[in-house]
Amino acid sequence: MSSDGVLLTAAHVTKHFPAGKRRVLRAVDDVSLEIARGETLGLVGESGCGKTTLGKLLCLLEEPTRGEIWLDGTDLLHIPPNELRELRPRLQMIFQDPFASLNPHKTIEQIVGLPLRIKSLRGKARIRERVHELLGMVGLDPSQSGRFPHQFSGGQRQRIGIARALACEPELIIADEPVASLDVSIQAQILQVLRDLQARFHLAAIFISHDISVVSHVSQRIAVMYLGRVVELGPAQDVIYDPKHPYTRALLSAVPRVGEAQPEATLLPGDIPSPIAVPRGCRFHTRCYLEQVTECGTGEPGLREVANGHFAACHLARSKAAES
Repeated sequence: MSSDGVLLTAAHVTKHFPAGKRRVLRAVDDVSLEIARGETLGLVGESGCGKTTLGKLLCLLEEPTRGEIWLDGTDLLHIPPNELRELRPRLQMIFQDPFASLNPHKTIEQIVGLPLRIKSLRGKARIRERVHELLGMVGLDPSQSGRFPHQFSGGQRQRIGIARALACEPELIIADEPVASLDVSIQAQILQVLRDLQARFHLAAIFISHDISVVSHVSQRIAVMYLGRVVELGPAQDVIYDPKHPYTRALLSAVPRVGEAQPEATLLPGDIPSPIAVPRGCRFHTRCYLEQVTECGTGEPGLREVANGHFAACHLARSKAAES
């Protein structure tokens, strides 16, 4: 963790949705994380693994079934509504779809200016000046603030979404697949904007993506999710170059490599199981390609440290203690 200290702590966060006939969909299952000030944590996994739901839980857009979320020592789930309202600006979200996340009937000045009015900034001139400043920060022409969202490209709309998130002067931004729907060249521009803003304002960030190669370029640590749980967590370089969980290895083997030989991809058999019927034991064992032990099908492994600051939820991963 950063020497700046922990900003956000999630402890045993769980989100279950009713699925009829006393069944539940286990979208997020007992996830614990810490985010340091100024740190970027990459959250990666297949579609349906629960990463977007976890992001919404941490941003308080969804209420957990159980668990705790602490912001700078304050329990966000057990404080009066008026105190929570005061703390909400410190947590902001950038949404995946830049076309659906902006009100088509509002101008950019109105969209970016709304958080400023909520924060009690008064006076049209002052709000306009601040909106222009925010648009300039994300690389947009402030003179275009009177336009509507449909008059901008996808990359420009995502920049507007970033400006709106910055309007509240947050300490933590949760970016949910912010470049997934953009061209590769535009993705690079948006990633650079996010990196520059983080460095400028010392923002913490959770970067959610299904693309582990994108996550590796922006994150200090990476958490890999599978079927509602974190199965690997560690420094980005360690997770990328020395993965400990077989699921992480499969994800990395599928990443295209330019200018070098492409290793044979590890194809996982079958589909990801339903979160309504999670397999017994290790929830990955039904697709695992390694030779398994009895515990794989009977006991669910928890995260354990297998190297310095590197954790994996796998019965076959050797623990740090066992290797010493």
